Amino acid sequence: MENDVVFVGKKPIMAYVLAILTHLNSGHDAVFIKARGSMISKAVDISQVVKRKFSKDLKISNIEIGTEEIKTEENKHRDVSFISVEMKR
Repeated sequence: MENDVVFVGKKPIMAYVLAILTHLNSGHDAVFIKARGSMISKAVDISQVVKRKFSKDLKISNIEIGTEEIKTEENKHRDVSFISVEMKR
Protein backbone atom coordinates (compact mmCIF):
# COMPACT_ATOMS: atom_id res chain seq x y z
CA MET A 1 0.00 0.00 0.00
CA GLU A 2 2.81 2.43 0.74
CA ASN A 3 3.82 2.42 -2.93
CA ASP A 4 0.23 3.33 -3.83
CA VAL A 5 0.41 6.74 -2.09
CA VAL A 6 0.84 10.13 -3.74
CA PHE A 7 1.63 12.85 -1.19
CA VAL A 8 0.43 16.30 -2.23
CA GLY A 9 2.78 19.24 -1.77
CA LYS A 10 3.78 22.41 -3.60
CA LYS A 11 4.16 21.03 -7.14
CA PRO A 12 1.60 21.98 -9.81
CA ILE A 13 -1.61 19.94 -9.95
CA MET A 14 -0.73 18.34 -13.27
CA ALA A 15 2.48 16.87 -11.81
CA TYR A 16 0.37 14.87 -9.35
CA VAL A 17 -2.17 13.94 -12.03
CA LEU A 18 0.66 12.56 -14.16
CA ALA A 19 2.07 10.62 -11.18
CA ILE A 20 -1.35 9.07 -10.51
CA LEU A 21 -1.96 8.14 -14.14
CA THR A 22 1.53 6.66 -14.46
CA HIS A 23 0.97 4.60 -11.32
CA LEU A 24 -2.37 3.30 -12.55
CA ASN A 25 -1.04 2.54 -16.04
CA SER A 26 1.77 0.46 -14.54
CA GLY A 27 -0.74 -2.19 -13.48
CA HIS A 28 -2.02 -0.99 -10.12
CA ASP A 29 -5.76 -0.85 -9.48
CA ALA A 30 -5.76 1.73 -6.68
CA VAL A 31 -4.02 4.90 -5.57
CA PHE A 32 -4.21 7.00 -2.40
CA ILE A 33 -3.96 10.78 -2.57
CA LYS A 34 -2.83 12.16 0.79
CA ALA A 35 -2.48 15.76 1.93
CA ARG A 36 -2.21 17.82 5.11
CA GLY A 37 -3.25 21.31 6.09
CA SER A 38 -3.62 23.85 3.31
CA MET A 39 -2.91 21.20 0.66
CA ILE A 40 -6.22 19.41 1.37
CA SER A 41 -8.14 21.45 -1.22
CA LYS A 42 -5.41 20.73 -3.77
CA ALA A 43 -5.79 16.97 -3.14
CA VAL A 44 -9.53 17.25 -3.81
CA ASP A 45 -8.84 19.18 -7.02
CA ILE A 46 -6.35 16.54 -8.14
CA SER A 47 -8.82 13.70 -7.55
CA GLN A 48 -11.49 15.52 -9.55
CA VAL A 49 -9.16 16.31 -12.47
CA VAL A 50 -8.07 12.67 -12.68
CA LYS A 51 -11.63 11.38 -12.43
CA ARG A 52 -13.34 13.83 -14.80
CA LYS A 53 -10.71 14.58 -17.44
CA PHE A 54 -8.42 11.57 -17.70
CA SER A 55 -9.87 8.36 -16.32
CA LYS A 56 -13.63 8.16 -16.20
CA ASP A 57 -13.48 4.52 -15.06
CA LEU A 58 -11.89 5.54 -11.74
CA LYS A 59 -14.13 5.82 -8.70
CA ILE A 60 -13.48 7.41 -5.33
CA SER A 61 -13.86 4.38 -3.08
CA ASN A 62 -12.93 5.85 0.29
CA ILE A 63 -12.22 9.23 1.89
CA GLU A 64 -10.60 9.48 5.29
CA ILE A 65 -10.22 12.74 7.19
CA GLY A 66 -8.72 13.40 10.57
CA THR A 67 -6.08 15.14 12.63
CA GLU A 68 -2.44 14.23 13.13
CA GLU A 69 -0.13 15.53 15.81
CA ILE A 70 3.11 16.86 14.36
CA LYS A 71 6.27 17.80 16.21
CA THR A 72 7.64 21.19 15.13
CA GLU A 73 11.30 22.22 14.97
CA GLU A 74 10.91 23.87 18.39
CA ASN A 75 9.82 20.49 19.86
CA LYS A 76 6.24 21.66 20.24
CA HIS A 77 3.26 19.57 19.21
CA ARG A 78 0.77 20.87 16.67
CA ASP A 79 -2.44 19.37 15.33
CA VAL A 80 -2.76 19.30 11.55
CA SER A 81 -5.78 18.12 9.54
CA PHE A 82 -5.30 15.53 6.80
CA ILE A 83 -7.25 13.86 4.01
CA SER A 84 -6.71 10.55 2.26
CA VAL A 85 -8.64 9.90 -0.95
CA GLU A 86 -8.61 6.34 -2.29
CA MET A 87 -9.32 5.93 -6.00
CA LYS A 88 -9.96 2.52 -7.59
CA ARG A 89 -10.85 1.13 -10.96
